[in-house]
Amino acid sequence: MDEINQSIIEIEEMFRVLICKILNIDEGDNGRRIRFVWGSNLDSFGMSAPNLKTDQDICYIEIVPYDDAYNRQRDIRYLQNENSENMIAVDEHTDVYQVKFVNYGVNAYDNARLIRNKIHHDHIRRFLRINNWALITNVPAIRRVPELVSGDWVNRADVVVNFNCFVRLIGEMGTIEKIGVTMVQENGNTIDFETDRNFEPRF
Repeated sequence: MDEINQSIIEIEEMFRVLICKILNIDEGDNGRRIRFVWGSNLDSFGMSAPNLKTDQDICYIEIVPYDDAYNRQRDIRYLQNENSENMIAVDEHTDVYQVKFVNYGVNAYDNARLIRNKIHHDHIRRFLRINNWALITNVPAIRRVPELVSGDWVNRADVVVNFNCFVRLIGEMGTIEKIGVTMVQENGNTIDFETDRNFEPRF
């Protein structure tokens, strides 16, 4: 059983590849068409502010943890460690993310439509599933919000999509080696002793 817990860099890379597939962009794109709002590596993915020309098509991706009743549920179970006397704690739960795809440029609206439509396609959902993500299919309508950038109006169209992300955390936890026991006899005298994990009480 392996731990499943993607870093933010791995999550960003997954969504970069996903949008490349949807918009038919060369996956070697390095911040020219796909950038991240508050990205983990701004030098690599370009500036986070919309510093662009009016004829550029750019998709900014904003990935934000989303508070949902589902992500508060945790399934924690304990397994015997075959290599030691300690136990293994397995914590499996779902993280929920809201991902906003902010499209700028001449084709902003058409690109937003492609994202909103193709996110439901089988090969895209298969790609998500391989990476332990799942689409929440209730995707809201596109929002057209033209933006004033450097004195010029730029086309902007946003798509907001929620996803579930499966997480499995594995950790070793110690067990009780010994406990102290105090027995009080009827005459008031006490007997102190220690027991280990193999102690079998006899009555």
